[in-house]
Amino acid sequence: MQANGAKLVLYYRGQRHEVNKDRFIIGRGKQSSDLTIKDPNVSRQHAMIENLNGQYFMVDMGSTNGIEFNGQRLQRKPIASGDVFNICDHELRFVLE
Repeated sequence: MQANGAKLVLYYRGQRHEVNKDRFIIGRGKQSSDLTIKDPNVSRQHAMIENLNGQYFMVDMGSTNGIEFNGQRLQRKPIASGDVFNICDHELRFVLE
């Protein structure tokens, strides 16, 4: 489940979250999310980090407010080490370790 033997780690509000499954859900819903963001502007299941054959992708799950990368709204993007995505006002930084 790792890209070239590297682990994908997500940093949110100074906390380290290891992406340890093929479908890692980010959203407002406590029961339905692997990473919960307490914000009414964040959808219950807002985004997903998907692992396909060792490549990680950030995927919008049909959220109202979307995902931004470098100021551009996107549906799906491969994740590279050092990438920073925004979900509403929340910054998510990714590192391959």
